Amino acid sequence: MKPKLLIAFLSLAIFSCTQTKEEKAFKIFNEGVTLSLNAAEEAAKGDEVKATETNNLAIEKFRETLKIDSSHLLAKSALAHSLYWGKKFEDAIHWYNIAIHGDSAMAVLYQERGLCKINLGRVTEGKKDIYKAFELDPSNEIKALTVEDLYDIGKLAYEYGAGYEKEGKKEIGLTYKKFAIEVLALSAEIAPARKDISESIKTFSNEL
Repeated sequence: MKPKLLIAFLSLAIFSCTQTKEEKAFKIFNEGVTLSLNAAEEAAKGDEVKATETNNLAIEKFRETLKIDSSHLLAKSALAHSLYWGKKFEDAIHWYNIAIHGDSAMAVLYQERGLCKINLGRVTEGKKDIYKAFELDPSNEIKALTVEDLYDIGKLAYEYGAGYEKEGKKEIGLTYKKFAIEVLALSAEIAPARKDISESIKTFSNEL
């Protein structure tokens, strides 16, 4: 996963938050943002264990923020993102739904909610969210990041499928492989010029 878009948003939030009815909530929220940024840095260094631990601490801070101030919109978005980053997709979708209801104009919320749904096998639903994100943000950056995430999801799913087949669980393996190709097809639809994606789809399809 490449959480660059929301990380940039969160880093700005540290400086943009002003006093509200709950100063303590903002303090704890900013601590959560710092932890979230640190988690991304640890992941970039390749220390996935520390990154996961730090991200979990960020999740706790955002939940604590919302206990103090349940109307804190930025905390809802940040919590959703950290849950997504931690692969807690169902919980993340719940918070994306709440955040989107409060600020439907944020493209990254739709993008990450869509990726959560796709990770859970709900490709059609996820695709709708992703294209909604592209409507809100027509930049090449969000498309490029989305394509990379989809490519990673597809390749990993195919690896899982191959692993299940080696264990003799052919039906489960085939299900994962078909899911992988479906996700890669969406990635290729968004970035038709990516020959590596089209080649992967061709190779994986021939191996079914």
